[in-house]
Parts: sequence; C-alpha cells; structure tokens
Amino acid sequence: MRTITAMSCLAFATASLGTTGCSTSLVEPGHRGLYFAPNGGGLRRDVLQPGKYALGWCFLACTSNRVDDFDVTYSTRQENVSTKSSEGLDLELKLSVIYRPIVSELYALDTEIGMNYYDEVVGPEFRSACRGVFARHSYTELQKKNESIENEVEAEVRRRTLGKHVEISSVTLENVTYAPEIAEKIRQREVGVQEAARQEAAVAAEHQKKMQIMNTENEAHEREISIQKSEKQAEIDAATAAKKLEIESASATRQLALVKESEEQKLELSTQSASAKLKAEQLLASMDVEKKAARAEMVVEQLKAEAAATAKIIEARAEAETVRQMAGAHAAERRAETAGVTPMEVMVHAYDALAHLGGTGTTILLGDWAHVPSFLFPRVPSMNGAFTLPWVPPPAPQAFQLKPSGDILSNTKPSDDPY
Repeated sequence: MRTITAMSCLAFATASLGTTGCSTSLVEPGHRGLYFAPNGGGLRRDVLQPGKYALGWCFLACTSNRVDDFDVTYSTRQENVSTKSSEGLDLELKLSVIYRPIVSELYALDTEIGMNYYDEVVGPEFRSACRGVFARHSYTELQKKNESIENEVEAEVRRRTLGKHVEISSVTLENVTYAPEIAEKIRQREVGVQEAARQEAAVAAEHQKKMQIMNTENEAHEREISIQKSEKQAEIDAATAAKKLEIESASATRQLALVKESEEQKLELSTQSASAKLKAEQLLASMDVEKKAARAEMVVEQLKAEAAATAKIIEARAEAETVRQMAGAHAAERRAETAGVTPMEVMVHAYDALAHLGGTGTTILLGDWAHVPSFLFPRVPSMNGAFTLPWVPPPAPQAFQLKPSGDILSNTKPSDDPY
C-alpha cells in the first residue's frame, strides 16, 4: 500500500524564471487506484486500472490531486501471539494471515477505513481470534489437529472482518513455543516413548523366540498327527474300496432286474397302444360317417329353406301386385265419384262437416251481421233501418245452429213473427 502524491512530478524554478509541467501518477501492475481531487469533487468511485494517469499542471507548485494506490495482490503478515491453552499453560505462537482488499469495494474501504486497513481492522481481529480459538484447545492438540485449528482461526477471522471490504485467504500456524514446564513434560514424554519402544522391542524379541520354539514343537506334533492321519486314511480307503465293490455288485444285479422289468412293461405298453390305436381309428371312421351324414342333412335343410323363402317371395309379390291393382281401382272409383259432384253439394258437405266439428248444442256465428244477404232475412227491421236517424238499437240476433239433418240454417228459438 502506498499513496502517490503530486510530488512525483518535479518542478524546476530559478530565481528569475519558472517553468510549468504536467504531474502524473503511475499505478503498478497488481495495484488499483482511486483518483482524489480536493478541488474537483473529492474521491471518485471509478477504480483505476494499472497505467499512468495525469494529475494536473504544475506552476511554481505541484497540484494537490493524488491517486490512492491499493495493492490488490495477496499479502502475508506474521503475528506473534501470546495466549494460554485450555489447561491454562502459556503458549507463544507465530501465525501468518494471507489477505487482500476486495477490488469492487475499494471506494468503501478508502472512505470507511482508509489505506492502513490492516492495522485498523485485520490485525486486531486476527490476534483476538487467535487468542479465542487457542484458548479452547489443549497444548497436546496443537500438533495432532494443526490443520483443523488453522481452519477454525480462519473462519473466526472471516466472521469478524465480514463487511470490512477485505478478503481473508488463509491462516497458517508457523511456530509454537511452549512454556518451560510444557517443554519438560514433552521431553519426559519423548523419553518415555523411547523407553516404551525399547521395552516393546525386547518383548517382541522374547515373544518371537518363544514363537519359534512353539513353532518347532508344533511342526513335530503336526508330523506325528500327519503320520497317524495317513494310517487312518489308508484303513478308511481299504474299507471304502470293499464297500464300494459290494455296492457295485448289488447295483449290477438290481440293474439287470430293472432292465428285464422295463422290457416286459414296454411290451405290454406296446400291445395296449396298438389296441388303443385301433379303437381310435374305428371311432374316427364312425365320426367321419356321422359328419358326412350331418353335412348331407344340412344341405337338404338349406334347400328346403331356400324353396320356402322363394315361395314366400313369390306369394309376397303376388299380394303386392293385388294390393296395387286394388288401389288403382279405388283411385279410379274416387276419381269417378269426384267428377259428378256439384259446387252446391260441396258446400252442403262443408256445412255438414262444420256441424259435426262443432257438436251438439254449439252456436257458430259466421262473419259480420252487416254483410248477411238481406234475402235471407226479409222481415228483419235491423237490416232496413240500422243506419237511419234516429237510430233504435236492433233486437238481439237469434242464434242459428247447423244441424246434420241436411238443412243449411235453422232457427233454434221459436219466433214471434207471424210471417
């Protein structure tokens, strides 16, 4: 980390003359910068990539603009930490932490913490995390669980520096210096371990010697057992051979008996098979005859059915022709009857049909009274003076009923007119 100011540009002046020049700042590879102009908006948010940047013009004095330079490569810091183990014994530790700033958060890092962010944030949190973690472990665990303890410290430092715009890569334990009493205990333990190893080697040699003696005795005993086993096996083999010969003889006798019995059964089965075959052939022949008879009967029935169907068809055609001729005759008769009917007969029949449609006791009024022909009612005053002044209401019309007797109109109520 470093701050590059406007002093990177030299200004040469004489007693009587002055010269001007451009002040520049260089951002090295592996670094990033933030441009700060006190008179031009302050600190800018844009992160400057490696390169050369102009700060401003110098005239007798250099410009106050500058570039805050940040090393964004991984940096390593070592810390000597004095702490106590879980037993309360003093420990002197040397640990290293690898870190770097987060490039996308350089503006927040510069404005909230500053360029000396390690001394302000990372270092104190790292030392405090080391003391807290090692206080939870005993001194005997430092060599056995070295990697797990380093990971624990690393996780604790990351938790403490969360939101501080710094990335923690790893934590390593470089060296451990024990207290004098711990060193003495360790030395005594090493001596004890060496003595135990020596005694274990002596015990192992004594055990090996005993094992050799036991192996010799076991080999002699195994040879004796092997001889006895061979003799016993020979006796068993002889008895087995005799028993096998006896079983083979009995088996040969039994096999001959079985072959003879099998031949007799085979002959009997052959005779039965021939008899059954003959019966089956006779049965098949009879079934063939029955099948032929059934087919002949079926053909006869089919011929009968076809003859009956043909007769029915002929009969139906004759009946249809008769009905057709009768219908023609009736139609001719109706046409003849219709030709001799007069219009008056048609009207009479229409009135008769109307009377039948109304039924008995039904009054039917046809049309308007004003259009009734006067020759039908010659004596009715209403027909002569209905429209004369002064007008006198005509008497109520009397209902007429059509009767099926053949009269066109008949009065259903007796009239008082003498005419």
